Amino acid sequence: MYNLFDTFARRYDWHTPPDHYFRDHELVISLAAEYGPDARLLDVGCGTGVLISKAIAAGIQASGFDASADMVEVARGRIKKDAVWVQRMQELDQRDCYDLVVSLSWCVHYCADRNELQDVVERMYRSLRPGGRLLLQVAHADNLSNEWLEDREMGPAGLPDDVVLRFRFRTAPGRSDVMLADYGFVCHSLGEAFSETHELNVANAIEIADMLHVSRYDDVQIWDSWKRDPFASSGNVFVTGLRRP
Repeated sequence: MYNLFDTFARRYDWHTPPDHYFRDHELVISLAAEYGPDARLLDVGCGTGVLISKAIAAGIQASGFDASADMVEVARGRIKKDAVWVQRMQELDQRDCYDLVVSLSWCVHYCADRNELQDVVERMYRSLRPGGRLLLQVAHADNLSNEWLEDREMGPAGLPDDVVLRFRFRTAPGRSDVMLADYGFVCHSLGEAFSETHELNVANAIEIADMLHVSRYDDVQIWDSWKRDPFASSGNVFVTGLRRP
């Protein structure tokens, strides 16, 4: 487990505050609303529970899980305990339960390889009700810059630029199917810092869309953004498909 999700899980909302991905969350909530007031949503890799909290507030029956016990502990401080639990996506074994299954923030790239990701996509298919939708937020490495970027946020003391998260993305040497994500975290007021590199597998939206076809999803699409616009130049996209009725 990487420090970003484990040892520093209680710091996650500092560098990625709840409003950071509000457009992505609005997309999820709008998709869930299409299934009516009894819609059931599963968030795979729910992190600190921000999306689940927003969905519950919108009247959606939302729940989720994460492989990090530390992340789940933070989430349980935000939402009711039975709405979130510790589990790996590779262990998803529910059937015919959800109208919408989502996995944001490139979570699926933490599968070990193509075969494991294909199995996860199949498990997600089985967990959907007939006509239900899968939404995956994924990286498309060919459209990403390898330049360093950074987010600056207020830290625990409310000081401007107290928390800094630097990151960049690059192709693994000799492995075109793997993208490396370099992260550097600093909280100046607490004197905390770490840096690490994450290995992200199958960072290709077209290949992942093909996996949905293999697993019998209908109406498979790649959206360039939360606007549901056709895939074009974005490196941070959504792959979506429907379970057959």
